[in-house]
Amino acid sequence: MYKRILVPLAYRPGHHPDAEIKAARAIAAPGAHITLLHVIGAVPEFRTEHATSGTALAEVVEHDLERIAEPFVEADVKVLQGDPAETILNLASREAVDCIVLAPHRTHAGEYGSTAAQVVRRAPCTVHLVR
Repeated sequence: MYKRILVPLAYRPGHHPDAEIKAARAIAAPGAHITLLHVIGAVPEFRTEHATSGTALAEVVEHDLERIAEPFVEADVKVLQGDPAETILNLASREAVDCIVLAPHRTHAGEYGSTAAQVVRRAPCTVHLVR
């Protein structure tokens, strides 16, 4: 059972991360602290003129993730900007996370995407991958 669990989520409107939440609950020790995280990656410069501001997008994502986190007794939500893998790994180290629950994207060849591959290789803690 884990006491500090980080659950990075690839946010998509209308998507509820059932598998990740179910896994986090199953492995959480009583009184565990859960952090739901979404990382907003860099937007290419040529697309920024049509993009919603990063601040507005972060607020929308944070609000939706707070709703998802409500059932957890000890939970918080973070919406950060940066490289997804680096941000996940840095937060896991900084907050002494003992488990990361991650639903990896798959490539066309069925391999894990680059973020999941980096997290699995470099995480300072256990990583649970869910489908």
